[in-house]
Amino acid sequence: MTSFVIWTQNEEDLGFLMFAQHDGEWPPAGRHDCMFTGSPRDPQLLNDPRSLFVSQHKGREWMAEVTYTPTDMIVRIDLDTGWIFQIVSNASGNTWTAVRDVERLDGLGVFL
Repeated sequence: MTSFVIWTQNEEDLGFLMFAQHDGEWPPAGRHDCMFTGSPRDPQLLNDPRSLFVSQHKGREWMAEVTYTPTDMIVRIDLDTGWIFQIVSNASGNTWTAVRDVERLDGLGVFL
């Protein structure tokens, strides 16, 4: 199962995004069931807005749209809570954002 470790900008664990029914490091292009799971390793991050985002969305199935360009892999999830979660993976690394109205959360991550 492909998973994405959701980190802060300082590479502190916040949780995971797990992609269902797929083996390998990279999800192929198309639509994929996925689920947020986990919690931060550092208890001081439990009330961090980024950690709260993961905990408020975990345990439910979501649909991710994976697309590839010549330079990027983009994963986008339109959540029914008003948030848009997006991962961009390219030669510079993996970044994620979660945006709702004027709220914006971001961090780094790694695919496993």
